[in-house]
Amino acid sequence: MKKIAALFLAFAFVFANVGISTVHAAGMGTLTLSPTNTSVKTGDSFSLSVLLNPNGESLDTVRVNLSWDASKLEALAFDLGSLFPNYSPSNSISNSAGTLSYGAFKFGTPVSSSGTVATVSFRALASGTATISVGSDSKLISDGAEKLNGSALGKATITLSGTAVKSEAPKTEPEVKPEPAADTEAAALKYFGALAGHLPKTAAEWTALKCMVSDACKVTPPDVEKEKKALAFYTKKYSGLPKTSMEWNVIHAIAYTNVFIKWPAAKAATPATPATAATPAKTETPATPATPATPAIPANTEAAALKYFGALAGHLPKTDAEWVALKCMVSDACKVTPQNTAKEKQALALYTKKYKGLPKTSMEWNVIHAIAYTNVFITWTVEAPATKVETPVVKTETKTETKTETKTLTLEQQAVGWFGKLKGKLPSSTADWLAVKYMVSGYTPVKQDVAKEASAIKTFSSKFGHLPSTDQDWNIIAAIAYSGAF
Repeated sequence: MKKIAALFLAFAFVFANVGISTVHAAGMGTLTLSPTNTSVKTGDSFSLSVLLNPNGESLDTVRVNLSWDASKLEALAFDLGSLFPNYSPSNSISNSAGTLSYGAFKFGTPVSSSGTVATVSFRALASGTATISVGSDSKLISDGAEKLNGSALGKATITLSGTAVKSEAPKTEPEVKPEPAADTEAAALKYFGALAGHLPKTAAEWTALKCMVSDACKVTPPDVEKEKKALAFYTKKYSGLPKTSMEWNVIHAIAYTNVFIKWPAAKAATPATPATAATPAKTETPATPATPATPAIPANTEAAALKYFGALAGHLPKTDAEWVALKCMVSDACKVTPQNTAKEKQALALYTKKYKGLPKTSMEWNVIHAIAYTNVFITWTVEAPATKVETPVVKTETKTETKTETKTLTLEQQAVGWFGKLKGKLPSSTADWLAVKYMVSGYTPVKQDVAKEASAIKTFSSKFGHLPSTDQDWNIIAAIAYSGAF
C-alpha cells in the first residue's frame, strides 16, 4: 500500500495537466432520462430509465453519472438493461452527496441501436421540486474513443409533495467492485473487457490479462511518461483514480503492453536499453529482442482452452475449480502418476460424445486430463477403500441444470453457454454474436420461414433433449433459424 500511495503522489502533479474530464461533445451518442417529469409523494419510491441513442455510433462501454438534491431524494438501486450486460469496476452511490456513478460494457458486436441502459430507483424524502441530471462526466466509449454528445445531456424534474420522511438508505453505499477475492482472473477479465471491448484473443492480449492478475508487467525504474498516459486512459474510462492493488496492476498492463495504447516503436525501445544495459552494450543488444520472441506459452493457447471449456461446461469459468480446470487444459497440470485409467476412460467417453472423435493434439489430451482429474465436468464420487471401483456420475444437460445457472448468470452469459452447447465453441463472428443477441432479446422475422424453423426445432431438441416450450426456448429457435450462425 505504501508503494501505491507513493506512486499516487508521483502522479499527483502531472495528473492535473491531463484534462480528461473536460473534453465532451466528442460524438453523437446521447444519454437521457425517462420520464422527464414525475410527481411523487414523500416516502414513495419511483424509477427512471436511462436511455441511449447512439445516433450512428458503435459503442462498447458506457458510464452513467447522475446528480440530484440529496435533501429531497435518495437513490436505492441501479439495474442494468440488456444493452451492456457487464458491470465495469468502480461503481458507487453516495446519498450524502446526491451522486451516482455506474459503468458497464459488452463483448462482441458493439451497441448501435437505441435502448435502455439501466433503470435507477429513487425514494422521495421531502416536498418541493428536484432535478436529476446526467453529468457531463458520463461516458459513451467506442474502442477507447469518447462518443458522448455533451451538449445533449438528459435530466428529469421530480415534483414532490407530503411530509418529510427519514432516509432509509445509507448516506454512502460501499463501492461496487466486480472483483471477488477468490476469483482474481475472472475480475481481471472484466477489467480487460471494459478496456478492450472483447475477450483476449492474441498472445499479447493474454499477456496483458496476466499482468492484471500478477503485476508481471511492472518495470523498475518505472516509465513515468507511460504510466501518466496509462492513468489518463484509465480515468477516462472509469471516471476515477485507481484504488485497489488490481486497479494499479491494470495501469501497468496499459503502460507496459502494446494492447490498449499503441506505443511508438522508438519510445518502447528507449526505456528498455538503460533498464537492461548495466554491462556491455554489445552483449545486451541481441539478448533483448530474443526474450519477447519466445513467449512462455504458444499464441492463443489459453483462448483455445476457453473454447474447449465453454463447449464442455456451457459457460465461461466462474469458480476457482473451473479456473483450475482451464489451467489444466493449458499446461496439463492435472495429470497424475500413476494414471487413473477408470477416470480417463470416462473422460474419453464424455469427450468423444461431445466432439464425435478421439483427441489428436496435445491440448486435446490435456482436456481429457482436465475432465478426469477435476470435479468440474464429471462429478466424481469420493473414493472409499481402494477395493471399491469409483462410480462417476456424469453431469446431464437437463432443464433443471439450466434453471440453476439462471440464478447465478446474466441472460447474456447463459446465451453464450447455449451457443457453446449448440456449436461446440464460443461465439466469435458477427453472425455468432447476432445469434447470442437473438437468444437474449428474441427475433421476429419479417417473413416466417417454416422450413428453417422446423430444422431449428430438430437441432434444438437433439441438443437439449426436449421440444421448445418456453419463450426463452423459442428465442433460441429464432437464433438457430435466422441468425446465419448455424
